[in-house]
Amino acid sequence: MIQEKTQNELVEKLTPIDSRDRLHHIDSLRGFALLGILIVNMLAFQYGTAGFQFGLLGLTDLALYDKATLSLIEWFFLGSFYPIFSILFGFGAVMMWERAQTKRHPFKRVFFRRMLLLLLFGLGHYYFIWDGDILLTYAIAGIIFMLFMKRKPKTLLIWAIVIVVLMNGPGLLDRGSGEGTDFSPFAEYQNKILTEGSYFDVVHHRLNDNPFSKNGFNEDIGSEEQEINASFMMFLVIITGAIQMLTLLIIGGYIAKKRLLHDLAANKQALKRATMFFLLIGLSLKVFIIFTDNAILWAMGYVLGGPLTAIGYIAAFALLFTKFSSSSLFRHLAYLGRMALTNYLLQSVVMTTIFYGYGLGLFGKLGILIGTLLALAFIIIQIAFSRWWLKRFKFGPMEWVWRNGTYLRRQPLKKKAQQLS
Repeated sequence: MIQEKTQNELVEKLTPIDSRDRLHHIDSLRGFALLGILIVNMLAFQYGTAGFQFGLLGLTDLALYDKATLSLIEWFFLGSFYPIFSILFGFGAVMMWERAQTKRHPFKRVFFRRMLLLLLFGLGHYYFIWDGDILLTYAIAGIIFMLFMKRKPKTLLIWAIVIVVLMNGPGLLDRGSGEGTDFSPFAEYQNKILTEGSYFDVVHHRLNDNPFSKNGFNEDIGSEEQEINASFMMFLVIITGAIQMLTLLIIGGYIAKKRLLHDLAANKQALKRATMFFLLIGLSLKVFIIFTDNAILWAMGYVLGGPLTAIGYIAAFALLFTKFSSSSLFRHLAYLGRMALTNYLLQSVVMTTIFYGYGLGLFGKLGILIGTLLALAFIIIQIAFSRWWLKRFKFGPMEWVWRNGTYLRRQPLKKKAQQLS
């Protein structure tokens, strides 16, 4: 009983990291990742989540400038910016664990509660705002990642390689068979709802429809059993995605334990080598996404080239920060990154309202170049909003809610007079 009371008292003492102890280049990098994620997500906002996820966007009659913009997005952005965010997620989790260990505070209970709240945010986001949600996958991967927190850097690296081989090797071979599930009926069905349906129609669709139930999957069995099988397949897709993301969290944990992003000046040569190696290999592989229809080569470009490019971007960004840390660009990206959860959700709210039928109804009408320019304009607005907010408050709105639930007590939100000055 006394031990339990002591544990509870220690949990109460575990608080969010002070702004003076933050690695500000990590905030900037997180903001940079959020920018790239929105540019890629604009394809899903404009042309349908299912079409984007299953490669069924149907972008055939594009103007030359839209084709060029799409090629640039596929080469430099697609599959390379969500890994940056995922690696930073694992990096931050290990930093949180190390901080708890240093102060002899319990960690598992607090972190599990943090992931459980993120899971709830993800479910709410998926069903009621946008079904391109990534928060649910982060939460599941984060819970599994707790098993790896104590591992040594070398062990983490081995695990990352093993998971990549086991999860992606069979998948690459399977793509070469030329067989696969046809999701085009579901993509067409979803796009019709997104363009013509009310908000409640869209929510009903997310709550009740399944990609595997609209494509003739196991159509030779009864409807009830078919629905069960379709739900099970969707569950497997979610778990598979979480395990693949786990690899990126483990890489982030490795980087944190090796302290490669803690002291940028001391690791400058290592960062230079990483930049050259990972960008060269990653971007070379990603060429396959643009210039080949071969399923295996395309998968190699996305599954392997995307994350390798992401690591190269992280190293290059860190090098640039060592030279231009006082630049206003990095400072403004840091504002965006410190409110990443709020800004990510806000992007979904605004863009679905712009494109879906229950809003402005611009679904599929703007084109890729205009959509990309819209994304950049909205990022500028978000930076201005984040800067204004953080001048007055310690955390973003959703970050504050997340912290309150994580630490089970109300965190001070408004800055004091001396902090404002």
